[in-house]
Amino acid sequence: MDQIIMNKADEKNEVLQLSFIEKEMLHNSIVQKELLKTIRELNETIQENTCVLKNIEKHEFLSIHKSKWKIVLYNLTLWILFALWTVLWLFLLSWLTYNFFKDSIVLKNIVDNQLNMRQFNLQDIKERVNSDIKK
Repeated sequence: MDQIIMNKADEKNEVLQLSFIEKEMLHNSIVQKELLKTIRELNETIQENTCVLKNIEKHEFLSIHKSKWKIVLYNLTLWILFALWTVLWLFLLSWLTYNFFKDSIVLKNIVDNQLNMRQFNLQDIKERVNSDIKK
């Protein structure tokens, strides 16, 4: 009887060891599959980056900047274009704003109300300027 219990205990230990080994093998195979998948993705990414780098090497921007004088001229041209467009847009904006608001009754009322609130009279100012000029 003792022998049967020992055999069953040995079988149980053997089954446990085999299941543990199979579990480890399954885990290792899953990890291996994930690593292969990651390596494939990395290879694809490296190939895409290589293509992008080749395109950048062909780009004219790099050939412009091989000389320091070309860099200076390029940047100076960009600054001048930026300044010109800024001035043109501001001129256009001010012209449109002036033409939009020049005949506005609402704006005239707002300005008049503000002048009255501050007790500011344009006629008095004109008289003071004229009297100062005469002196």
